[in-house]
Amino acid sequence: MSKITRNYLPELFALNVRRTKPSMVTVNLTNRCNQRCIYCEIGKNPFSTGIDTLTFADITWIIDQMSVNKIRKISFCGGEPFLFAGIIDLVSYAGKKNIRCSITTNGMTAHRLNENELSVLKECKAEINISIDSFREDIQSFTRGSSVALPNALKSILVLNKKQIPLTVLTAISKYNFHDLSQFFSTAWELGIEQVLFQPIIYYSNYPDQLPVDNKSQLNVGIDQLDQLMKELEKILLFEKKHKIKTNVYRIIPWIRSYLETAAAQNGKMFFEDVVKKFSCREIDAIVDISFEGGIQPCGLFPAEIDIYKNRHLGLMALWTAATSVLREDLLHNRYPECCNGCCHHFSRNMLASILKHPFTNRVVFKKMVPLIVSRILSGLRKYLGAARQQSGI
Repeated sequence: MSKITRNYLPELFALNVRRTKPSMVTVNLTNRCNQRCIYCEIGKNPFSTGIDTLTFADITWIIDQMSVNKIRKISFCGGEPFLFAGIIDLVSYAGKKNIRCSITTNGMTAHRLNENELSVLKECKAEINISIDSFREDIQSFTRGSSVALPNALKSILVLNKKQIPLTVLTAISKYNFHDLSQFFSTAWELGIEQVLFQPIIYYSNYPDQLPVDNKSQLNVGIDQLDQLMKELEKILLFEKKHKIKTNVYRIIPWIRSYLETAAAQNGKMFFEDVVKKFSCREIDAIVDISFEGGIQPCGLFPAEIDIYKNRHLGLMALWTAATSVLREDLLHNRYPECCNGCCHHFSRNMLASILKHPFTNRVVFKKMVPLIVSRILSGLRKYLGAARQQSGI
């Protein structure tokens, strides 16, 4: 119930009435990383000096601005955020301001956190996202560019689960792991993972001031393999119905084929035109994206022209409004920049926003979503009732 009141009801209000403020801030704390992922610009083109641009004081200023504007969630990303000195102190600082933190990590060092640091994460209700491509060591080592990627991630899962810190696994679907996704999902359940979120590879640069990885789109699942991928996703849905684990698969099934076909074709067509008839971008109004150089990006795939340093006295919200104004105007007039075609990380939310704002125009995808959502609700109810009966000894 708390998640409904904290997340879903405000989101429905924002979409159907008006959004008065962003729902979260995302900060790439550092461009340093201890993995070399095959699909990451940091991993393939190491350019870090080893010195972070953002300082501890910069992040506390951002948190203070969030508190003033009553924005209650901040996401720490990277690079690898646990390489940023003082990250636990930032979580504690945010917690005192009634701001919840999520940290997206590769799990290489999280298992080394001491008891006090783990207690801070738990007390502040931090959520940890660990990026894992496969529980097969050969695949994980290859895609992550490290022979210890999987062992360290498993150690981190064990430590975080022991402390009952909410844990989600993030998985990039590629041509190297797609055939094993259902087995991967069942293994995640065996490890006590609460949730697994899947997405295809963003074939534009994850860091728009850097050139994308060479031939990045070719890392995605090929056209001739899409049927096999869809079967794997259907298996995951069936498994989720019967087991206590969550996934976003029901949200990506309506659009992932169109995305991958567009990624392969590279013909300039916007993939979401095959999914929704009238598109509405939620993310430009909902998320403040801040790069590891302090730039305020119009969205995570768009380069920044305004930063948090110049004219800081105006406040974060004024700077963000200025940073997003041109792109917001373009989207209002259905002028989509090329990088919109890479928006698979947030597209499920954008698709749902488009359906809620324009249900009649987008009735085709609405009809596809209804049975998926209903099935998910019913399976969730069955699992809840089953757990309640088990606890009562019936």
